[in-house]
Amino acid sequence: MKLIRVTKEFPKFLWGDCMQVMSEFESDSVDTIITSPPYNKKGLSGKRNVGNNIWKKFNIDYDSYNDCMKEEDYREWQISFINECFRVLKPKGSLFYNHKIRRANNKAHFPTWVFDTKLDLYQMIIWDRLNFCDVRKDYLYPNTELVFWLTKGKPIVYKDQAKFQKEVWQISPSTSNPHPAPFPNALANNCIMLTTKEDDLVLDPFMGSGTTGIECVKNNRRFIGIELSESYFDLARKRVREVEK
Repeated sequence: MKLIRVTKEFPKFLWGDCMQVMSEFESDSVDTIITSPPYNKKGLSGKRNVGNNIWKKFNIDYDSYNDCMKEEDYREWQISFINECFRVLKPKGSLFYNHKIRRANNKAHFPTWVFDTKLDLYQMIIWDRLNFCDVRKDYLYPNTELVFWLTKGKPIVYKDQAKFQKEVWQISPSTSNPHPAPFPNALANNCIMLTTKEDDLVLDPFMGSGTTGIECVKNNRRFIGIELSESYFDLARKRVREVEK
């Protein structure tokens, strides 16, 4: 197996399925992973046979990915993914895993699979989005998402570098990004600054529009991004390269 080593040119952009690509990484090679997978909203709601336009009113359309796995398959996929992150992380590395409490069939569904992986929950961060997109009136407006700080043990932490030093991060979503569900730059930046120093290696296995890569370039961190969608891959590479210039 040809390993992707951390001594080659950065930033590095890899097109393909993140599980397949990450299987070629050296173990214990990445300082920090920052990512957010698709949330499987259609799969959870049971509307698996409905086209991508189910989320059009919320401007959610994941290009070629249909976001409609059977929920039990999605859960197993996420456990396997986090366990692969465990393998590639350095012993004192960190994974910042952004997900949320999803609603379906009159129930709230917590991403409990994070407790069934090889990584430990070091701290749970609340991302206060300061707004919401839900129009229903039969429950409270959801304006938060979760960022699970997962580690192998006690991580390296540079708290004084981080802008947000409490468990609640108040950050508005990005409004000018063409990706339907992008990280805000400030969220990616805070994760980077909290757990890395210059020249450390940061990985985003669901690269999307490349926000993590942009913040790595700005702060002299090495970056690897993986993306399955060809159009988002091209978008991310273009955005990061523009910042490099």
